[in-house]
Amino acid sequence: MKPFIFSSLSLLGLSFLFNSQNAHANDTAFGGTASAPYPIHTKEIRMVSEDITIKSNANDNSWIYTCDFTFKNVSNKPVKLLMGMPFSKRTKSDDEMLSIPTGAKAPPDGQPLVWEFKTFVNGRKSRSTKVTPIVNPKLPSMDYKVAYTWSIRFRPGATHKVRNTYKLAYTSDSGGHLYAEYILKTGGLWHDGTIGRSKLKVILDDSRYLLIKKTSEPTFPTTPKGHEMSIEKGNIVIEWDLKNFKPTQDLMVVFKHGLAMFSIDYNEDLYREDFSGYNKEQLRRLRNLPYAASGYIFKDPELKKYYDSKWIIPKNKNFSDSNFPEYIQNFIKRVKIFEAKAEG
Repeated sequence: MKPFIFSSLSLLGLSFLFNSQNAHANDTAFGGTASAPYPIHTKEIRMVSEDITIKSNANDNSWIYTCDFTFKNVSNKPVKLLMGMPFSKRTKSDDEMLSIPTGAKAPPDGQPLVWEFKTFVNGRKSRSTKVTPIVNPKLPSMDYKVAYTWSIRFRPGATHKVRNTYKLAYTSDSGGHLYAEYILKTGGLWHDGTIGRSKLKVILDDSRYLLIKKTSEPTFPTTPKGHEMSIEKGNIVIEWDLKNFKPTQDLMVVFKHGLAMFSIDYNEDLYREDFSGYNKEQLRRLRNLPYAASGYIFKDPELKKYYDSKWIIPKNKNFSDSNFPEYIQNFIKRVKIFEAKAEG
């Protein structure tokens, strides 16, 4: 999310980062009082650039956010702003759905669902204050529950750099999906509704998850458009470099747990007893599916090419098939029996 600002006439302009535990937003401008800000348009301050990196930490099931923003006062008047980042808050009634990074403690009831939140202005750590925004009737969709705020002053034509770093817990569902999200549309609340340059990057280091290339789930497209996908140092990387960006979509990348994908998408084959209708190559590919979905590094170029055409998968140097659950091991044994008998 993006920081917000105060106007010198005691209007509170707040650009914030919003987190619904799985979603995060661009800084927004808020109006109101310091204790009850609400989002407004900010004409004087331009978001020159944003550089957002969202990196998974497989060790504790969390996303690490590093958000760098450059803002400029395009007016000929000084501007005093209250900037901030909004988050969702913990509600005890929703605790059965609560996700917490491994080793971390749940925040008290009513507190922000964020860990290790820090703000830096021009390289110096800034003290932030927790406030409860109120809904702007003109922007009812921006119903943020809690925000961290900090003040910043702009001389005419001045530029300031803001960095926010924080940790969020994984958000996943029963279908094995893992969500990386960030609210971009609030970036349109700054001067002229555009971001000069928006560099976005999602890095997944968790070999339990993969990214389906040709998804059969059109409800989970990667947004916004214009991204590139690659493997770097064994990690999945999705990145954007957008110029004069007017955000109309938010960032969303949906990964899928490898073994969950196999169990759900290949459920019929998983419990099949008779594979007599398959040829040898089909059985070979089928037998190796659990390996591919778990990040196994194939030496066989044909198998590697086949699975790389279907998914982007982080490579797992510590892979061991002894970690397969019993139902997967039994599946592999059944396929091997038919593979040994099959003709090419």
